[in-house]
Amino acid sequence: MSRYPQQMPMPGYNPGSNAGYPQQAPRMPEPQDFSEYGSDYRGRQSLPIDEMSRLGLNEQTHHRPHHLGQQTHTHDFQTETQRQTQEQRQELQHHPSNVVVGPLLRYDRIDMAAKVWRGSCLIVSDDVKPPVLSLHIGSEKGASRTLHAHATLLDVYRNEFHFWRFPLEIPLADHEQTIVYTATCFVARMNFTFHLPSYNENMRFMFYSCNGFTDVSPDLAKELGAPNHPLWQDVMDKHRLIPFHVLLGGGDQLYSDDMIEEDYMKPWRNETDIPKRLSMSAEPFREPMERFYFNNYVKNFGPKGNPLVAEAFSSIPSVNMWDDHDIIDGYGTYPADMQNAPLFQVERAVSDGMIRGTLSTCNSIITTLGPQVAVLALDARGERTKYDICRPQTYKTIFEHLYRMVPSTTRHLIVITGVPVIYPRLTFFENAMDGLRDFNLASLVGKTGPLSGIINGQLNNWNGDPELLDDMNDHWGAGNHENERRLFIEALQKFAKHRSIRVTFIAGDVHCCAAGKLYSKDMREKEEGDPHLMMQVVSSAIVNAPPPQALLTYLGQNSSPISFNGNTEEKMYNIFKQSPNGNSRTNQKLMGRRNYCAGYFDPDRNKLCFWIQTEIEPGQKHTAGYLLAAPQLLFGPAGLQHLSYRQ
Repeated sequence: MSRYPQQMPMPGYNPGSNAGYPQQAPRMPEPQDFSEYGSDYRGRQSLPIDEMSRLGLNEQTHHRPHHLGQQTHTHDFQTETQRQTQEQRQELQHHPSNVVVGPLLRYDRIDMAAKVWRGSCLIVSDDVKPPVLSLHIGSEKGASRTLHAHATLLDVYRNEFHFWRFPLEIPLADHEQTIVYTATCFVARMNFTFHLPSYNENMRFMFYSCNGFTDVSPDLAKELGAPNHPLWQDVMDKHRLIPFHVLLGGGDQLYSDDMIEEDYMKPWRNETDIPKRLSMSAEPFREPMERFYFNNYVKNFGPKGNPLVAEAFSSIPSVNMWDDHDIIDGYGTYPADMQNAPLFQVERAVSDGMIRGTLSTCNSIITTLGPQVAVLALDARGERTKYDICRPQTYKTIFEHLYRMVPSTTRHLIVITGVPVIYPRLTFFENAMDGLRDFNLASLVGKTGPLSGIINGQLNNWNGDPELLDDMNDHWGAGNHENERRLFIEALQKFAKHRSIRVTFIAGDVHCCAAGKLYSKDMREKEEGDPHLMMQVVSSAIVNAPPPQALLTYLGQNSSPISFNGNTEEKMYNIFKQSPNGNSRTNQKLMGRRNYCAGYFDPDRNKLCFWIQTEIEPGQKHTAGYLLAAPQLLFGPAGLQHLSYRQ
């Protein structure tokens, strides 16, 4: 069986000192000016084929074998459990409850200095009294210990279902650890398992998006393997062979599109007078809307409605960023008067509904996946409008946090954006559809075949615009977002230069897989020294159906290299030279197969490897892998410092 390269600390790193994780990061340069846009603004260099064969990353194996180490930490993450009373121990044995969601594991961060993994576990049940979570840490030598976590009540739905969050702090060791856990709300001996990396190891990760069906007939869903979700079966097969440490959710973790078809939405759907529709009181919709969202989340994440996904989220801690379908299709791309209508405010208030929090509606995430890899999950939906993806001040805040929070040992930054930053332009569709209704758009390009149906489509039930218009406005390359996209990329280029960190984008949304890059035209053969080299991984969808082949053919034919700025160019890779079953392909840039992405850091080459695992046959769980490997960046003082570690 082929293996991952061995994960080792960076040369020169001494785990017993602070040298590997300097307390003081390099001084932050002047911030990028994002004031040029806003609501008022108008205006594979990868591993060679023989290396792929050596690693053996295909539908059967794509992880390095998991080995438990030789020791176990002897200190607890919660000192009060050391003083646990006999009454508290008896509490561990009360009767099982009705658990509708959970356990659902969330990864937060690793405290590098303390060598502690931090995360949480969510359980939604009818327990009125707080459950207790017990975690058992074992090792190959037989040494083990048990920790306990106590719940915090987040919310109560209809005085019945309680949202219990368990904060977790688990000491890391110099070897990987297996955590077996359970809670008092589960039937006796019902255990769950997850895996933690060593403190000097970078996490093996899995990226997914578009985790559900929308506008798919029951027959097609069945043909694609519903309700068994074969790609999630494939994920769990690989996880059982060599465990993932974290799931990265790129948006559309579930689909709430069906809400518009509910009976209680008829007044909105049937009202043709736009001012009357927008001024409708939210009160008649509040309770049924809350019920819809609760039931939809339970159906998609609960063990009864979606057992495979529930198993994955109980076995692999996750970091998730929402996109539009988690709320409604196209959220944020509708006109301002509609986005501000009373109906659109029902589930945003802090004190009402199930969406709670003390922060603003826009919440991005910055964390690390180990000493050499960091992640920025950009919230590109929380404050989106037709003209803004994020506000200028939000970008300023994000980059201030990047410079401050990303450790100096970091060599790679993964940027999760929901919608791809680098992707074939949809400008033609955008211009053709904007403001047009009931018009034969296909006639504009003389299309009468399959593409005509794609372009014409249907009208959106929320506002009557062509169904694809909100998808056009979603894209970073849309005319309304073009300047914002340029400023965001240029700020990342500045960050990459200053910190000698390779930036790689990963996204979903488009229901196909692809890969692209930004690069300096005069450094094509010197990728390690090119700070403008930023690769794009597109991985979508793990459940939803692929788009019509005619659309992908059109996009593939209209994806020539584009000048970005100055010496920087962008293009799509010809990565799919063969189909998963071995046949040659005409469209080598985009593939309409369901997929997910598995990744790891290769310490021997300092590359971050992304394997796009694509469905071989529709409805079958086996996958084939396509590799994109992002090289390290050696640029400036930070790059020279990293070279000194290696030498």
